[in-house]
Amino acid sequence: MADEVFVYEDAVKELESIVARLGEGNVSLDESLKLYTRGVELASKCDAKLSEVDKKISMLDTSGLNEIPFENGDEG
Repeated sequence: MADEVFVYEDAVKELESIVARLGEGNVSLDESLKLYTRGVELASKCDAKLSEVDKKISMLDTSGLNEIPFENGDEG
């Protein structure tokens, strides 16, 4: 898994699957712990990727355009 290429969209899909499985409530305690651990790992990688993209977008301000920061909930 060390050579695994991280794809944000795939990670989000896997996170959604983990949340659904945990939400069903019919997995064992050990399996729940494994799923939770994997979910935390994926969430951390997604957060790092989003931070990386945010930094790259901020650097694109070199063309003279004013940077408009993205705020949560302000998607439109």
